[in-house]
Amino acid sequence: MIFFKLTALTCSLALLLGLTACGYHNPNVMPEMRDVPPARIYAPMWRNATSELALEVQAHNAMSDWLAQSGRIILVADEEEADYVLNGRINSVRYPGFSYDTTSAARSLTAIMNATATLTERESDRIVWQNQDISLEETYNLSDSISQNDANKRQALHRLVDSLAEQVYLRVLRTLTRNQQQR
Repeated sequence: MIFFKLTALTCSLALLLGLTACGYHNPNVMPEMRDVPPARIYAPMWRNATSELALEVQAHNAMSDWLAQSGRIILVADEEEADYVLNGRINSVRYPGFSYDTTSAARSLTAIMNATATLTERESDRIVWQNQDISLEETYNLSDSISQNDANKRQALHRLVDSLAEQVYLRVLRTLTRNQQQR
């Protein structure tokens, strides 16, 4: 048993050494970018073109949480202090049926969210990144209880908004890294 533990530990260390020796790095944080000052981003409230109440607040909060995780980004409260402006809009949320029982009653629904995000360089007003068709899906179960259905729907929307914020965050970080390397 001790031999097995040592072998597993040795293999793990060899794999870790192999990855670092062949130049692996986190693509979202380039080592040569450590001396570059962080980008200041102003991220106003997202626009909500849906009938889902407070979805824009959830999107704004999720986006702020993701952006605040990065050492490469500083969120600023005033647009005049920003290097970049990140705007977003939730264009639609729809709920097509997903699975049905033997009586053709829906047993689960898929929430499909479509959004747009744009990162603009504030001084030049140049769009440095934009995605006008961000589409995300999340399935949730239906039950006989209306309150449980509402809770499941809210949970699905929360997961959608968090996934949206994560995708936008990763693209913004890659774009900023690429822009700063070109300078």
